[in-house]
Amino acid sequence: MYRLLIVTENQTVEDMFGAMTGWETMGFKPPRIRATCGDALECMRKHAIDAIAIDDSSIYDELRTHISEKCPTMLRFPIMDNAEDQWRIIRELDRMLGSLYADRSNDYYDLPGALVMTQEKLIKSIVCGLIPSEKEQATRLFMLRCMEKTNVPCILARLGMDADDPFLTSRWHYGSDRLEVALRNFFGNVQDGMRLHVAVISPEEVRVLCYPADETSVLMEKDVADYVKDTVEQIGNYLGLEMNILELRPIPGLSVFANA
Repeated sequence: MYRLLIVTENQTVEDMFGAMTGWETMGFKPPRIRATCGDALECMRKHAIDAIAIDDSSIYDELRTHISEKCPTMLRFPIMDNAEDQWRIIRELDRMLGSLYADRSNDYYDLPGALVMTQEKLIKSIVCGLIPSEKEQATRLFMLRCMEKTNVPCILARLGMDADDPFLTSRWHYGSDRLEVALRNFFGNVQDGMRLHVAVISPEEVRVLCYPADETSVLMEKDVADYVKDTVEQIGNYLGLEMNILELRPIPGLSVFANA
């Protein structure tokens, strides 16, 4: 069962979690609640914590820094104002942890690699317009430890493919995941000051999200266009998959993909 840690000195929050029942049926042990950074760190040393929720209070800044630096794969979740919204978050957390710890039939389990895969699935869901609101986007990005934010300007490239292309017709029955992996290998994860996310939308369209690699990076449309064009040519040369750039445009942020 998954183990949760809630760090708060707010008695109302503690009472809310204490009144929530049925944790075991959701696949969780009843959460541990601690009030100080020291007690939280001691709990983490004694127990394998899968996800943590930390009160917004500045007294926990030291703990937040520790989590950022020492626990890069530990999921986070927000503390909500009521039990109904909190259960909604817990259900989403359950799905995320299920994806993170899914049995992929590997002899060696790579948790950081599994986290990256789960993060990519979330970015794809956002780019496909499957997340209903900007608030929901932000919550899920936070929970999965993504560096991406909803309101940071980035650049979107839409690439077209011929559904009858021999490369696709011979491989598409394996699903889009293999094609995404192959295309990510060509585009890379981080390149020239940008983070790249590849999402296969259909047998006819691929979207490439070009996001600033850090807060100091400013993406230039021409530089991104040149990189995408060069990568598309490499894909054609090595895979024999012909792709064309349908559109390349700046967008104000991931929030443009929200469908509500």
